[in-house]
Amino acid sequence: MTRRRRIVAGLALLVAIGVVVVIVVTNNSSGSTPTTNGSDAATGAATVQRRNLVETDTESGTLSYANPQTVYDRMSGTVTWLPSVGQLIRTGQALFDVDNEPVILMNGSTPAYRNLAPSDSDGPDITELNRNLVDLGFDSDGIIVDDVWQPATTVGVEDFQASLGESETGSLSLGEVVFLPGPQLVGTVDGTVGSNGGGSSSATSLTDPPSSPDFVSLTTTTTTGTTGTTGTTGTVTTPGAASLPTTTTTTTPTKKRKTKTKSSSPSSAQQLAALVALLRAEIAELRAQQSPSSKSPSSSTTPSKSTSPSGGSSSPSKSGDSGNDDGGGGGNAVAILQTSSDHLVVTVDLAATSQSEAVVGEKVTVEMPAGNTMNGVITQVSSVAQASSSSGNQGAGNGNGSSTPTIPVTVKLIGHVTGAGLDQAAVSVNFAEAKANNVLSVPVTALVATSGNSYAVQEADAPYKLIPVTLGLFAAGYVEISGPGIYPGLQVTDSQG
Repeated sequence: MTRRRRIVAGLALLVAIGVVVVIVVTNNSSGSTPTTNGSDAATGAATVQRRNLVETDTESGTLSYANPQTVYDRMSGTVTWLPSVGQLIRTGQALFDVDNEPVILMNGSTPAYRNLAPSDSDGPDITELNRNLVDLGFDSDGIIVDDVWQPATTVGVEDFQASLGESETGSLSLGEVVFLPGPQLVGTVDGTVGSNGGGSSSATSLTDPPSSPDFVSLTTTTTTGTTGTTGTTGTVTTPGAASLPTTTTTTTPTKKRKTKTKSSSPSSAQQLAALVALLRAEIAELRAQQSPSSKSPSSSTTPSKSTSPSGGSSSPSKSGDSGNDDGGGGGNAVAILQTSSDHLVVTVDLAATSQSEAVVGEKVTVEMPAGNTMNGVITQVSSVAQASSSSGNQGAGNGNGSSTPTIPVTVKLIGHVTGAGLDQAAVSVNFAEAKANNVLSVPVTALVATSGNSYAVQEADAPYKLIPVTLGLFAAGYVEISGPGIYPGLQVTDSQG
């Protein structure tokens, strides 16, 4: 009996050992099977996935501050304060001082072109003034922001003047405020403290220069002097070979100016002396016209027009007159500051052949000097190509280099730009040449070259079959593929996996 129990116990132990062995073998067998889901790639394999591919063209660009401006001084007086280079001036702050009174920056795109007073006709400058008075808090009587001068506008101007410690006249002389778009960053200071501002007039006097010192035409005319003499004149071609006038009265028709002499017949010496004096006056007049900033004698009352910054002309005025009824400003505009906005933009001279890459509103990426990458958006594309010489030689047809037309493109940076000294720094801008959205792709290193120009991908699992593919867009190390047997999650061999 005891022997039988031992045999049974031994058989039970063998059965138990056999079960353990079967479980271990089974577990090892299931663990040796590789996974094939799309998220986990086996070693040396890549997974076919859908991606958005963008092929880019990298171009060189330059950082600079947007919207450069020239600030003009139109006040008659002495410049008593100027800002520093790099100073940011905001709306309502002084751009500079004339006779210790500030010239105030106001936000606007239309430059001031007249005195601002209750009698003014409607205009965009009044719209800008009304808007600025409201934005700056000088709106106690409720200004409606439009192009009409209202009683509330007068009150607002008076409040504005009171805040500056000035006389509350309710009107502003031309030059007391400057309309520029947004805050202004000072880039260059052209004026100097102590210099005269823009109030001096460049009126022409009788001693000012003519349009040409080499030719004076003396024609038949009648003078209206006290003697009422009339006569004909000769013609002077050059100072060195002048034919003397034959009468006592001459004028230059281009200037409509009369030169009066004695009514008695002069001698040849007197005629020569008179002619030399006339030529000297004409030469002096030419020099004065070539120097518009020079002052004319205070006794001169000859009217003249001075060129305004926009290429127009101001009304004729007497020498020393500012050109305004109140005499408070509006003289010749003198450039005193160079400013810009405080926002950095990127400018790219894009080859005209690549113009299709630059579309206003399209996004780009910008590689910054510090090595970081920022997003940007194209805000402006010039419609006019510019010629640039690849060899640095200027001019066409000189045979010293090729000229490549370029299109200036402006890119606005998205986000806050950090770091000093970025003005005029070089950057790289990536333009999108082509796009393919939501396409099946693999790393380029997963391609297998077959016969001819054909390509395939190889399954990562046995039997390691080659699957022919059609290639699409290449971008950022990936390639678009398509063909029978290609699906998302398929694992293929990758030489760099």
